[in-house]
Amino acid sequence: MLHLLGYLYGRHGQVKRGTAYLLIAAQLEPANAEVLQTLAHLLVLGGEAGKALTTIERLEELESAAHPALALLKGRALLAAGRPVEARRSFQDFLAQRELNDHA
Repeated sequence: MLHLLGYLYGRHGQVKRGTAYLLIAAQLEPANAEVLQTLAHLLVLGGEAGKALTTIERLEELESAAHPALALLKGRALLAAGRPVEARRSFQDFLAQRELNDHA
């Protein structure tokens, strides 16, 4: 329920409130990849790229297989953090993973 509330608040322009709900949800379910991914997205939207990258690192530890959406999210966070070279690499990873998934 907290995940849903956080997502809805974030989608309707209340990023800070949505982030607060998602932080609580992440505390209650620290291994829930969906909660962490939504949290990272809202952190990027809220201008907290460093926290988003920390959350993405947690996601990368949880996810055994590379997921294209995670590479895209990481690229956005890196770009927001002022790290364009790393962001470009992450965007290239996203495109490569997406192409692999399309041909599989």
